Amino acid sequence: MKHLLVFVFVASILSCKNNPKNSNEISGDLTTIKGNYIFFEDAAVLQNDSEIYGVILNDLAKELNEKAAPLKTSDTDMVSVEVRGVLSTKEDPKILWENKIEIVEIISISAGKETENIIKLGTE
Repeated sequence: MKHLLVFVFVASILSCKNNPKNSNEISGDLTTIKGNYIFFEDAAVLQNDSEIYGVILNDLAKELNEKAAPLKTSDTDMVSVEVRGVLSTKEDPKILWENKIEIVEIISISAGKETENIIKLGTE
């Protein structure tokens, strides 16, 4: 299953628009991000239109996982979220994404939108 998760994220990265990074985007300031959130086993990722962020698993991330669970039909479903957090590019032994977010406020959660562009491997 981890291979499926990695495959989905790699495919997402390759299909994203190449937007130039704003050098002020990664800072210690609070930033609001809307995007698709997925938690699987012991890792969480938040993806918006231009970036993918590894999520630091703090108490609010765990709360977000609990609130998102009823909105998912399978463990690998994404949910749409809006969160406020602190962005970082510091290296982390557990989170290998370049950009990371530590969630400090959950603003909204909704079921992910169905799309025909999702590749599903195997059956469950």
